[in-house]
Amino acid sequence: MRPREPQYERIDPSHQREYEDPSEFDRIAFAMRTLRRLRSRQVKVVVYSTLSALKVESGPDHRRGDDARWAIVGIPPRASRAQIVYALASLLGVAQVPYAVQVLLAADGARGA
Repeated sequence: MRPREPQYERIDPSHQREYEDPSEFDRIAFAMRTLRRLRSRQVKVVVYSTLSALKVESGPDHRRGDDARWAIVGIPPRASRAQIVYALASLLGVAQVPYAVQVLLAADGARGA
């Protein structure tokens, strides 16, 4: 009997597919409203439009102090509201991310996206 060979999987991020939301709304404006509601003074966030996937990069901002950070968030044209809120809430260290997602989505729904 031959020994069983280990199985390996290769995950190529360029071939992974994210959920695409078909609804039309200004995703950048939605992200900016979400950031205003989350109000983090420790993280400076830049939001930009990207073509393929939601991208989040961050690092320490030594010029502004020990706890300060910078972040760059790329939002694709078909990102859902939930994806955007989840990414921003996680980035900003919100303790109850699922709760924050629900609250922020409900607040934006009342305003009208």
